[in-house]
Amino acid sequence: MKERFFVRELPEHLGQEVVVAGWLHRLRDLNKFGFAILRDRTGLVQVVLDSTQLEQLKGLQLETVLKITGTVVKKQSKDPQAEEVEVQAKIMEVLSPVTDVLPIEINKDDVEAQLDSILDHRVTTLRNLKQRAIFRVQAALVHGYRAYMERQGFTEIFFPVLAGAASEGGAEFFKVDYYGREAMLTQSAQLYKQMMVGVYEGVYGLSYSFRAEKFATSRHLTEFNQFEFEVGFVDGMEDIMAYAEASLREMLATVERENTSELKLLNVTLPPLGEHFPCVRLKEALQFYKEGTGIDETKEPDLSPAAEKWLSTVWAPHTHGSGFVFVTHYPTSKRPFYTAVDPQNSEETLSFDLIGFGSEIISGGLRVHRYDEQVARLKAKGLNPADFEDYLAMHKYGIPPEGGFGMGLQRLTQNILGLANIKEATIFPRDVQRLRP
Repeated sequence: MKERFFVRELPEHLGQEVVVAGWLHRLRDLNKFGFAILRDRTGLVQVVLDSTQLEQLKGLQLETVLKITGTVVKKQSKDPQAEEVEVQAKIMEVLSPVTDVLPIEINKDDVEAQLDSILDHRVTTLRNLKQRAIFRVQAALVHGYRAYMERQGFTEIFFPVLAGAASEGGAEFFKVDYYGREAMLTQSAQLYKQMMVGVYEGVYGLSYSFRAEKFATSRHLTEFNQFEFEVGFVDGMEDIMAYAEASLREMLATVERENTSELKLLNVTLPPLGEHFPCVRLKEALQFYKEGTGIDETKEPDLSPAAEKWLSTVWAPHTHGSGFVFVTHYPTSKRPFYTAVDPQNSEETLSFDLIGFGSEIISGGLRVHRYDEQVARLKAKGLNPADFEDYLAMHKYGIPPEGGFGMGLQRLTQNILGLANIKEATIFPRDVQRLRP
């Protein structure tokens, strides 16, 4: 519609005749006149209807799509979510009538239903203001990530989702019949982004990952997206951590700039960033956790969820004024075959996790870049180097010292917004029980 105005533009056109279009969000019929709340992608506005226009809506339900021609006047509505102006309708056209009652009421502040019901009716429940706000924030995270990486001069890569072998070894993959051959849905873009360092030096992208994990928890999905990053000619793990911190800062700044209304609607306050993110080794982090809580996990090879939460919500804010902390030097036994081993201690790797919002949000580190060492690492993990012929070719024909990181889009969204279940941060989630819509 060339002549259409968006709701957010209406305050600039007080006293003027405009055309607005959207969904019937709410309706109050007072017989001789009535009030409709119209919703478009930018917000809500009250529309004053006369008795003739109300008659046009007889038998129609909420979510009917309308086109309104009318005059912009100062608001009389008490709806706090509606704009400060309203439209006095002159002409109303029903673009798409809805005659069936919605299966779930979506026009209140919250969708008052169980999560499974919300997901079953995702086509309509996503129209709820809070539900759609989640994915506006998610989109801004992608905008911020891409903007940062483009400024660094890195090249965006679009990764395949079909592969002839498991991406990183292991058995938790989906098999696909590929013209009579067995293929798999990729668990990770890890090997592909490393290969591209030999082409572009620095690459990034948003990948699809598939994990055939038979878990039905609030933390698991079988399909999800990852922010990917890999860069060559680095001096150490600290270079990768610097990119991770800078990209996350840019992403959060983008959310604050683009999603002021969404953060307010969802009642979300972002944690303090501090001057810089503190960095501790895993052994130190576990010792701090013991001293701060009395819980001894110092012999564990990883951080527990409780330790991650304490480090990022208690220790880091109190000691460094930041809601984020890098934890480094995870055990060799717990990191994949491509992770570089610390030359000072073969039992530890030059790897890190960034903990924030009470959880691990980024994982990365230096990679093995020498051919003989990579072959040895594959064998040490019980993998057959012959299954990684293409991957090893980059080592054989020259790859610089390099590293990178991955960051889950849905998990980051969940953590930023404080959502109880990762499926709430997934527009059309897939898990062991759900394959629709």
